[in-house]
Amino acid sequence: MKLHGVQQTKWMGVLIFALTILGFPFVVTQSFYLTQATFAGIYAIIAIGLGLLMGYAGQISLGQAAFYGVGAYTTSVLTATMGWSPWISLPFALLIPGLLAFIMGYTMSRLSGYYLAMATLSLGIIVHTLLVEWRGVTKGASGFYGIPQLNLFGYTVNQGIPYYYLVWFFVIIVLILSLNIVHSRVGRALRSIHDSEIASSSMGVNTGKYKMQVFILSAMFAGLAGWLFAHMSYSISPSAFTFDASILFLAMVVLGGSGSVWGALIGTILIRIVGIIVHMLGEQFPFITSDFEHVIYGLILMLVVIFVPRGLFPTVADWIQSTLSKKSNEKPGIKLRAKREVS
Repeated sequence: MKLHGVQQTKWMGVLIFALTILGFPFVVTQSFYLTQATFAGIYAIIAIGLGLLMGYAGQISLGQAAFYGVGAYTTSVLTATMGWSPWISLPFALLIPGLLAFIMGYTMSRLSGYYLAMATLSLGIIVHTLLVEWRGVTKGASGFYGIPQLNLFGYTVNQGIPYYYLVWFFVIIVLILSLNIVHSRVGRALRSIHDSEIASSSMGVNTGKYKMQVFILSAMFAGLAGWLFAHMSYSISPSAFTFDASILFLAMVVLGGSGSVWGALIGTILIRIVGIIVHMLGEQFPFITSDFEHVIYGLILMLVVIFVPRGLFPTVADWIQSTLSKKSNEKPGIKLRAKREVS
């Protein structure tokens, strides 16, 4: 039996992925790799939202780090300064970035393409400046300390395996939600906007509404990631929410494939693997610093745009599908020739 709207979400792929996430800590036990895997999950939430915005609505955003930072600082102020429970602060960590995206989308509704990219870049610069200069609230460049740990049913969710599972639980929720969106009527409308906004408008699609909705959703995903990051780190600073972070998220989506939810997820994992390799090389070769990592990300962006413009995941998936279809088409011919030889 097929369920309308969700029959194409490929539940088997989600199940296999969830089992892989579940078994990872039993295979890789080092705390460093668990921490990196946890960060990969946090970044994956942002990348999936950015992938929806870029690959389906056709909008480029260079300000996802701003929404990420707003979500992190929202929960930090509400919990560390005002004494709220982190779980009560969670809706606000989602709603405030979403409200910011709504205000920005409403005021810049006529912008698209590179103009929207420049507008979101400006937003990122403004938010980062506010985080540094609004010392009475954000504690300034020195950072915000004393962010409480998460408690779930009386159990403290510490760093390591517990927080790893918590983060990837949210990733799977975001993944399922996004897959259902792209395979629904809304997803079809977004794809039509991506292909041709003028043609979509002429067919009666409310392009402004759908672009606004996916922009807000991507901002809320980033706010969720900020909430997870703040309560994992216990302290945050504006340096984590700079333009470099937005470029990092963009590299994840472009590498994996902006036209696929799975592509954004896989691109995030690949970028984190690159980061781990650079870190390991830095321990062996002192000239390889953290700045070298940014050079690698820029090189990856350039090579992917030139040679694999659709991203790795869609390209590899199409190659596998074409290979399998060729094999299936060759089999009847082989059987026919064999039959003729016998006769």
